[in-house]
Amino acid sequence: MTGKKSKLRIFFIILIIASIFFLMQGSVLAETPQFRLDIDSLNLEKGVSTNLVLLLVNAKGAKVVDIKGLENFDIVSKSNATTTQIINGDMTYEKRFNYVIIPKNIGEFILQGSVEYNGVTYQTNKLKVNVSKASASKKEEVKDLFVKTILSNDTIYFGQKVALSYKLYSRYNIESFGFADSPNIKDFISNDIPEDKLKANYIYLDGNKYVEYEAKQMLLSPIKTGTFTIPEYNFQVNVSTGDFFNSSKPVYLQTDAKELKVKPLPQENRPKDFSGIVGKLNLEAKYNKHEIDYGDSLTLSITAFGNCNLDDLNKIVKDDIPGFSVYETEKNMEEGIENNQYKAKKEFEVILVPEQNGDISIDPIYIYYFNPETGSYEQAKIPGTTITVNGEVPKLQTDAKNEASEVETIKIEQVSYKPLNEEYLTIQIKKQNLIIVLVLFAFLLIVATIFFLIILYRRKGNKELEVIYKQIKTTNNQNKIYNLFNDMIKHSFNISLKASSRNDIANCLEGHKITQPVLEIMDYMENEKYYDDKGEKYLKDKIKEIYRMIKYKN
Repeated sequence: MTGKKSKLRIFFIILIIASIFFLMQGSVLAETPQFRLDIDSLNLEKGVSTNLVLLLVNAKGAKVVDIKGLENFDIVSKSNATTTQIINGDMTYEKRFNYVIIPKNIGEFILQGSVEYNGVTYQTNKLKVNVSKASASKKEEVKDLFVKTILSNDTIYFGQKVALSYKLYSRYNIESFGFADSPNIKDFISNDIPEDKLKANYIYLDGNKYVEYEAKQMLLSPIKTGTFTIPEYNFQVNVSTGDFFNSSKPVYLQTDAKELKVKPLPQENRPKDFSGIVGKLNLEAKYNKHEIDYGDSLTLSITAFGNCNLDDLNKIVKDDIPGFSVYETEKNMEEGIENNQYKAKKEFEVILVPEQNGDISIDPIYIYYFNPETGSYEQAKIPGTTITVNGEVPKLQTDAKNEASEVETIKIEQVSYKPLNEEYLTIQIKKQNLIIVLVLFAFLLIVATIFFLIILYRRKGNKELEVIYKQIKTTNNQNKIYNLFNDMIKHSFNISLKASSRNDIANCLEGHKITQPVLEIMDYMENEKYYDDKGEKYLKDKIKEIYRMIKYKN
C-alpha cells in the first residue's frame, strides 16, 4: 500500500512540473514579438564611433534581413547576445545584435531594421540620425583619446618623397592599438618605417599630460602626377579597464583624410645632366690627405643628405679625374622621419690613386637637383682642391727608348737560307721588312687587347644585370619589383623611369624593341590596373621578356 502511495506522489509531482512548463511556454508563445532599433545618440560626429542595437523580443528563430541606411556607416565591431527571463511566471526571450559604427559622411540618414519571423517580414522603428563635423568646442587637444594624421607636405613634385605619420594621443592606460584595416594608398609606392623604430613620449597639450604614440609611419613615392586623397581609416584602441575578467575595452577612432597634390617637374631650364634628385640636397666632402707620396692613395669621403629622394644617386664621380685612377663605393644609406619631415642620407667613399707626380688640381664636382622650395633646378658642389704628389714616377718610357735604339743598330739586308754551319739556321731580313712585321704585330696585339677588354666589360655589365634580375625573381612585393626594374633600365640605358618624362623615356629607348613593354609596365603601375588580379606574376613575366631583349643587346 505504501509503494502505491509513493508512485502516486511521484506521478502528481511530474504532472505539476509539466503543467508549469507548458503554462510558461504558452506565456512565451502568447507574447507578441517585438523588434526595436536603438542608438546611443541621434546626433553624431563624423569619425566618432557609436553603439547601435537591434533588439528582438519573444521571437526565437527570427533572422535579421538587413538594416537600411547602414551602408552610410563603417561597421567596426559586431556581436550578439541572448537572454531569457522569467517574471511572475512569464518567460521573456531577448536577442540583441550589437554594432559599433562610425559615420562615413556628413548629413541626415534614416536607419530601419528588417526582421523575418515565422514567414513574415517585420520592420523596426526608424531612427533619424544627424551626422556633423567635429564641433569647434571639442578640439582634439581637449579629448582624452584621439588620433592625428600628419603629412610632411601637402604639395610635392614628382620624384619627391613625402612622410605620412599617424600619432595616437591618450590619457588612458593602453593595452594595444592598431588599424582595423591595413592602410593601402593607391598611386603611391609606400615603405613602412619598422615598428622597432617607432617611439612613445610624454607630452603636454593645454596643460594636460598625454602619451604620444607613433602608431604608424610611412614613406610615400608617387607613381604619377595629379591630386590624390589619402583616405580615412578605422583605428581600434584597447583601453585598460582594470577588470580581472575583462581587462580592456575597445574604443574605435577614425583617422582624417588628407589631400596630396603631385606636380610634374618643369621642363624649362632643366639641366642635361640632371641627377633625378628632388628635394634640398646638401653635400659634405673631406679629403683625408692633401700631400702624398707616389704609389700611395688618398680618400675623399662624401655625405649626401637632406629632405631629398636619394634613390637615383648611385655615383658621385661621373667622369674621370685627370691625374688619378678613381675607385668609388657606396658605404651606407639611411632614410626616415624626423620632426614629421622626410630625411635621407647616403655616404660614399672615393679612393684616388695618383698617376703622376707634382701638384695635381682636382676640379669641383657639381650635382644638379630640383629644389621644391624654390621651384628651380640648383646645384650642390664638392669644392675642388690641389693634391701634392711627391716622389719620382718609374722611367718606363726611357727604358723602352734604349731598347728601340739597340734594335735599330741591327743590319739585316736580305734573307738567306744558306747555312753557315750545318747545325744552325741563319735568316737575314731587311730592316724595312722587320719594321713592317713589328708594326703589324703590334697592331694585331692592340686589336686583340681592345676586343678582350670589350668582352670583359660586357660580361661585367651582363653580370650586374643578372644580379638585378635575380633579385626581381626572388622578390614578392610589387613596389620593390618596380624599384629593381627601374634600376635595370637605368643600368642598361642610363635613364630613370621615376625621374624622367614618358617622352624622354620613349626617345631614349627608341630603336630598341623594349619601348612598348616598358611603357606597359609604367601604365600598369600608374593606373588602376595596379590593384587588379594580375599581381606580381604579370610584372615578372613582362620584366622577363624585357630582360631577355636587354641581355641579347649586350
